[in-house]
Amino acid sequence: MYWSVQRLLKTLVLMAGIISLVGGPRLVSANPEEPITSKTARSTKDKQNALHEICEAVAKNGFFSGAVLVAENSQVIYRKAFGLANREWEIPNSIETKFRLASVSKQFCSMIIMQLIQDGELNLNDSITNHLPSYRQDNGERITIHHLLAHQSGIPDFTSSFDYRNTTARLLFEKDEFIKRFCSGDLTHNPGELYSYSNAGYVILGRIIEKVTKRSYEQNLRDRITQPLGMMNTGYDDPHKLLSKRASGYTHGPFRVQNAPYIEMNPAPGAAGAIYSTVDDLFAWDRALTTNKLLKENFRNLMFTPNTSVPETQAAGGRQHSNYGYGWRIYNVMHPTTQEKTRVMNHGGAISGFRALVTRVPSRNAFVALLCNQGDPPGSNGVWLTLNRMNTEIIHVVTEQPYKIPQNPPRSQDQRLYQLVCSEGVDTAISWFEEKGKKNPWGGSFATAASELLRSGKLEEAIRLYEYDVLQTPKKVWLYRKLANTYIQIGQLEKAANIVDQALAIRPGDERLIDLQNEIRCSFSPQRPRP
Repeated sequence: MYWSVQRLLKTLVLMAGIISLVGGPRLVSANPEEPITSKTARSTKDKQNALHEICEAVAKNGFFSGAVLVAENSQVIYRKAFGLANREWEIPNSIETKFRLASVSKQFCSMIIMQLIQDGELNLNDSITNHLPSYRQDNGERITIHHLLAHQSGIPDFTSSFDYRNTTARLLFEKDEFIKRFCSGDLTHNPGELYSYSNAGYVILGRIIEKVTKRSYEQNLRDRITQPLGMMNTGYDDPHKLLSKRASGYTHGPFRVQNAPYIEMNPAPGAAGAIYSTVDDLFAWDRALTTNKLLKENFRNLMFTPNTSVPETQAAGGRQHSNYGYGWRIYNVMHPTTQEKTRVMNHGGAISGFRALVTRVPSRNAFVALLCNQGDPPGSNGVWLTLNRMNTEIIHVVTEQPYKIPQNPPRSQDQRLYQLVCSEGVDTAISWFEEKGKKNPWGGSFATAASELLRSGKLEEAIRLYEYDVLQTPKKVWLYRKLANTYIQIGQLEKAANIVDQALAIRPGDERLIDLQNEIRCSFSPQRPRP
């Protein structure tokens, strides 16, 4: 008995010591928005519990559907999937699910470029026309590979056009034709003068890779990166090929989740955003970036060095010093409570139906991959903001800082406008918008609310909002089409015809407008011809 008591006492003392070493139980706040803190270092188990709490909260709120991987000290400490890969068939996401990476693809393009520079086949100071002689000479002679990598070329970003997102992106172009049509416009600023994010630069870089290597970009990706690293679930996205465990993309709108329109990336824009992957494959990619397996250290350092000599455009944030390296952003994250700074390297990706975010934390040898098969509709960013908030809190956990459980984003502007129209009328909604609202950069600030009003049978209210949008942004042809189609629904053919005529004056020869014009003309009877 004495021996048993002594043994019990020793066990209790030992347990107390272990508890003190790992920091004891996590302090839980009754208010999820209050920081959850711990005075001592968190154990791996504590971190895993915190990470799961963060991810599960966001998933339950409906703002995250995808896969998560968190690693620390080269070891995975959390890996889990949430939501559905296919909603129609109720197929859940898994760790093996393949997601579109969108602009996260750019870091792979920058790696291949740096490999070619390392091999002496390219130089950072090479101009576009050194390798693409058909590119317009006046700009191509001034824009270098460095400018393209660092988003300093001044070439306009074709994705900023609403018409591109909703129309052109669904068409197929050969790469040279695409570059000529969408990546060869007049410059917004002199090369090397400003940072201004442009997908066009990486489209051109992808084509330069093909010209120099005399192999396709897809083949370069496979030979230089995915095969050497064993990334068997990563590749160049081709929707015409059967791909097992491919996630379907969805739009998390302000009123419902629906199928997202598919944006074609093959053969162009290609290198700017055509890669798919899994969280495990991205972890293999992260591990390779700590070694010389793909690239020597001095060249890797160039990728991870922000080009701070230039300021950013206002659209990019307006900072005095760019934080963009080559395919990566590099900056310090300051904790709002402790003021502790954490150096991170990351890049996000956004394409119709998908969001992606990868982050490296060198001080902890840590890595975070968030792959999501939900996106935001134009003019909204609830999913994107939530993903970034989720990522921030995950970093706080890994770096042993106080963290918060993300809550639902506030009600969106579209929801507020719709509810105001329904409860207090169109005039009240417009007054609120003019006083407190935020304009959609693509125009059509009321378009989403108007579409929901159409679904609800409130046609007159929808027309009022479309008319307001057209007056505010008179060059946006897609709004004229929306308005004309709504006029047709209520039988106001003459108004529909007039609005189409106005749109054709802005964009003569537009095939969809001409088709709509012919449809309206056919709707007039012989007894009631159009005046």
